[in-house]
Amino acid sequence: MVLGTGLVALGYAHTLAYGFAVSHPTEVCGQRTLDADFPLTRTRVDVFPPRLECYWADSSAYGPSHPTAAGGWLIWIGAALLVAGVVAWAVQLHSRMPRWARAGVILAPAVAAAIWITRVDRFMDLSTVDLRNECFSLQVAHLHSAPAVEVVSTDRSFLPPAVDCVFTDGTTSLILIETLGLWSCLAVFLVCCAMFLRRTAEAAVGGHEPR
Repeated sequence: MVLGTGLVALGYAHTLAYGFAVSHPTEVCGQRTLDADFPLTRTRVDVFPPRLECYWADSSAYGPSHPTAAGGWLIWIGAALLVAGVVAWAVQLHSRMPRWARAGVILAPAVAAAIWITRVDRFMDLSTVDLRNECFSLQVAHLHSAPAVEVVSTDRSFLPPAVDCVFTDGTTSLILIETLGLWSCLAVFLVCCAMFLRRTAEAAVGGHEPR
């Protein structure tokens, strides 16, 4: 737990060394080439986890650059160690609640948060134009060619989480697997909580039984 907390703090310190990339992100990205063959087109800043992405004219083919990537990796590794430490501590506690339920109460929210931050949140932050481009890329990846149908509109919602591409011939979800993962985490969490309430009720009833 201490090691995980230290790595998270170190990752944040690494990102802070870049000025947190909020005030002057273009200066952090800098110039990629001296002759500006591939100029900087835009930047993207995420506060949690702290991350800076630099989009260049050729980022569509090669992807954006990530000056704060090292700090991000440290934060994720530290978070994983911190969660593992908390789970180990919870499992070793003396309790009527089964060990798997104690671990599940901690792991289920942690996994759900990781899924949301790494996969779902990036679609929620996209502009309408960028989201349409993601829908088009999904079609191309699925058909291995330019699609014959058009993107009519996009639909996003937080509860329940959904990012849908509405085409002329139907609707496709961009986060179908992620949504299933979130619902699975919720189901595991509720089962663990139900087991906790059951054991608590049994202990209460047993404590009031006449001896």
